[in-house]
Amino acid sequence: MTFFNFHLTLVSLLFIAVPARSQPDHLLKIATLAPEGSSWVKTVRSIDIAIRDATEGSVGFKIYPGGVQGDEKVVLRKIRIGQLHGGGFAGLGISQIFPDILALEMPFLFNSYAEVDYVLDQMDEFYQNGYQESGYEFLGWADIGFVHIFSKQPVKSVGDIRSLKVWQLADEPISEVLFRLAKVQSVPLSIPDVLLGLQTSLIDVVYASPSAAIVLQWFTRVKHVTDLPINYTLGALLIQKKAFDKIPSADQERLRRIAKEHMAQLGHQIRKENQEAMEVLQANGLSIVHSGPIEIDTFRELVRSAQTELVGTAFSNDAHKQIQHHLAQFRKTPSPP
Repeated sequence: MTFFNFHLTLVSLLFIAVPARSQPDHLLKIATLAPEGSSWVKTVRSIDIAIRDATEGSVGFKIYPGGVQGDEKVVLRKIRIGQLHGGGFAGLGISQIFPDILALEMPFLFNSYAEVDYVLDQMDEFYQNGYQESGYEFLGWADIGFVHIFSKQPVKSVGDIRSLKVWQLADEPISEVLFRLAKVQSVPLSIPDVLLGLQTSLIDVVYASPSAAIVLQWFTRVKHVTDLPINYTLGALLIQKKAFDKIPSADQERLRRIAKEHMAQLGHQIRKENQEAMEVLQANGLSIVHSGPIEIDTFRELVRSAQTELVGTAFSNDAHKQIQHHLAQFRKTPSPP
């Protein structure tokens, strides 16, 4: 036997003795509307790499980005029948699983990210338990950010919006109540249909965080962005508890730890992207619309009138009271010098 043949035989024997793992024992199929290349998808891929490494390939993700598995309602249906195991969800998806998330997304609730961070920290156990009771393992928040109005015509006040066709996220109760009370002509669409709606003039107004408007390409079909932040929105990484419980307990803890670290980093990254995105929007020709105190009050008055209808129906009184309590506690604490 030649030296070359000896080594070839040895390598072959090694491959027979230690077969390569074709796929993880616990392969979690994860879907998201976020497109390939976005920070969301990059983060989920980084979690996949880290958990495969930490579990020696026993646990991993198969990731479906860009809405290829359908919108969030379709994804939730596929999770229920076992075709998928989880997702990176935005506000609508996570609120359909546990509606009390909407209590965090009321317009003009938060004035800063410091308030957001404090309330989320104080409410962590409440939401962890809520998602578990709803059949999901919560693996971390991700900022979507403060939402702004994007429009083909300038929007400074509620009055400006009444003559325009406004996108309404289908089946989202807060915008449904607000638009009805404001006597706004709204057009329900799922997120994947919004760009086409703008292109065909089916809608004139949308709302999104600055970075989301860029990632989803909505900014290419509008001319103005209103500088007034309307509300704060967030997303979450959720895994169906039935699938999560099949993973060995030690690997469950590894996945929780890794996901929490990476999702926290994603939150900071998206906040930075939102700040930079406002500059990008202006560089691409969008004009910034400034609302004055009187015009801002038209929005605030609308929200005040909607709140009595939403609290206790769209989300629980308990969630609302706890959030208001924590906000009050934070706001009365003196800021460090």
